[in-house]
Amino acid sequence: MSMFQLLKAELWHRKLNITLSLLALVAAATLFVGSPTLLDGYRCESEQHLLAMQTATESALVAMQAETDSQLAQMEEKTKTDLAQLDKQTKRIMRDLGFNLRIVHKNTDMTQLYADFVAFDMPYEYVSRLAESPEITKIVHLVATLKQMVQWEDKSRLLVGFALEATQTHIEQKAPMGFRIKPGTVYLGAVSGEGHEVGDMVTILGKEFEVARILPAHGTAEEDIAICMHLKDAQEVLNKPDRISEILALGCKCKTIERIEEITQQLELVLPEAKVMEHRVQAIARDDQRKLIVNYNAQTMADYQANRQQIMQKERESQLSIVEREIAHRGSVMQLLTGVTSVVTPLIILVCAIWVGMLAWANVRERRVEIGLLRALGKSTSSIAGLFIGKAMLLGIVGGATGCALGYVLARWMATSMLDVDVANFTPSLLASGCALLGTPVVAAMASYLPTLSAVNQDPAVVLMDG
Repeated sequence: MSMFQLLKAELWHRKLNITLSLLALVAAATLFVGSPTLLDGYRCESEQHLLAMQTATESALVAMQAETDSQLAQMEEKTKTDLAQLDKQTKRIMRDLGFNLRIVHKNTDMTQLYADFVAFDMPYEYVSRLAESPEITKIVHLVATLKQMVQWEDKSRLLVGFALEATQTHIEQKAPMGFRIKPGTVYLGAVSGEGHEVGDMVTILGKEFEVARILPAHGTAEEDIAICMHLKDAQEVLNKPDRISEILALGCKCKTIERIEEITQQLELVLPEAKVMEHRVQAIARDDQRKLIVNYNAQTMADYQANRQQIMQKERESQLSIVEREIAHRGSVMQLLTGVTSVVTPLIILVCAIWVGMLAWANVRERRVEIGLLRALGKSTSSIAGLFIGKAMLLGIVGGATGCALGYVLARWMATSMLDVDVANFTPSLLASGCALLGTPVVAAMASYLPTLSAVNQDPAVVLMDG
């Protein structure tokens, strides 16, 4: 009988032994291929997943920063617009407070001015000189007035003549201040207007006027007892042609606290015959209101920016915390898989090899008589050894090939169903498959070596005698 026929008979008549040996070899090859395949696939998936998370985190933070920058830019633009609008409104409000500068002749007695509204008269040419002088940049809204206490309806009243605001061509034109009283009409203060109505005709110092307006109460004698009229009318009834008492004006915003000194310096260059006084409370209120608006908008911008930076920092910490937790989780899984690959798999392969060896030893013991008979019939030692080693290597080839395929399939199934890993990250390892295909027959042959050595060293005579 040839060696091939003996091997075929061996495989046919030793089904249980063959099956158990083959299962052990398949299990060893499956673990040898499946464990590193699963580990490599999970490692690849983890790297891609973590990279995607980090990229998404950076993208989210960049988008948030871009959104913040865009909103800040919009806020800055809106703030500029609002600030300009508020500044205009503030100027109007402050303007409605009235003039804050009084320019009078330097010979004016201030006691008489404050007590009886008596000022040293000036020619109207003074207001024209100020308006036309480019050196005057800190004084605007120049309005010439003529004031004098008179008796009207048996009571003391302050007659005030107002000219239209003088035009300063070298300064940006703004809405005019002061009364725009038509000739032949008068505005009566709250006290002066008692008993009169708009449309009434009144006679003042021998000239008839129409009451065009009753002014609301201001709480000051200078305004509540006033009789306001056009400057030309006032000059006519007071018999003071081309004369004025004082020039009302508005002081511009100056860079220093000493506003009046700066204004005085300019005034002395153009009109040394005059001096200036300031209603300081109104001037300070005007500057404080403008500063308040600027500071409020700057603080609003700073608060928003600080708040957005705080939100971004919290979002960055939250995203990094998520990434760190994911890294820790995947690291623990990787550690587990690495332990299985480096420790458990070699142990199981060793157990499978021992199991194959024990099955081969049991096979030799069961076939002692058959081996002795084959020796008696002239079969050589090499033939007997080839029978057992050949069977082991054949089982190793089949087990290795089956284990390679099963290991890859099992790794894919575990990864996709248990670890939620993309199938695309799993590719058969040529190195692991080659080692399994070549190593499994070698492991089977080595496991069968000692039993085979025992079989060929048996004395046929003794075996047949015992049998």
